[in-house]
Amino acid sequence: MSSQAASKGSGTSTFETIRPVVVLVVICMVAGALLGVVHSVTDPIATANAEKKAQETYAQLVPEAKEFVPVDCTVEGCTAALEGRDAAGDVVAYVIVAQSKGYGGQVPIAVAFGPKGTVKNITAMANDETPGLGTKIAGESYIGQYVGLSAEPITADDIDLISGATISSKAALAAFNIAVEAFEEVR
Repeated sequence: MSSQAASKGSGTSTFETIRPVVVLVVICMVAGALLGVVHSVTDPIATANAEKKAQETYAQLVPEAKEFVPVDCTVEGCTAALEGRDAAGDVVAYVIVAQSKGYGGQVPIAVAFGPKGTVKNITAMANDETPGLGTKIAGESYIGQYVGLSAEPITADDIDLISGATISSKAALAAFNIAVEAFEEVR
């Protein structure tokens, strides 16, 4: 009789061992499904907000442009290339968004080149560089040095780097040179 009791006890023991695993799997499946639903609802909103912010950046760079038309670009590090066109459809600028690795991650910049290859405007975009140091690349004293330059590669000798944020300012410089290369490809 003791062997029958032992076999009944082991069957209950196996179910009790499996039950928490089954419950955990079901909870994970439900949570995963809910996350999928939330993502499918919020992703189009996030994408639309990112596009709106990008269009605002382009409009600030080239206020005379009425539309920005994407153009193909194969340059590594170039994340966007656009023609800025006026109301008549004439190209008034090329906007290139390029990025390079900085201290805290990618350092993206947006450069507006005039049709003849002069930098009309430039902006440093959101990045994860060190607050108070690396983020100084967005300041006019640094980023403003690029305005008026020709669409030609430059070196650290051609501009003043930011003391204490050399990696970040060199990343912005590298991103600018990527933008120059992309401009040469798309114009």
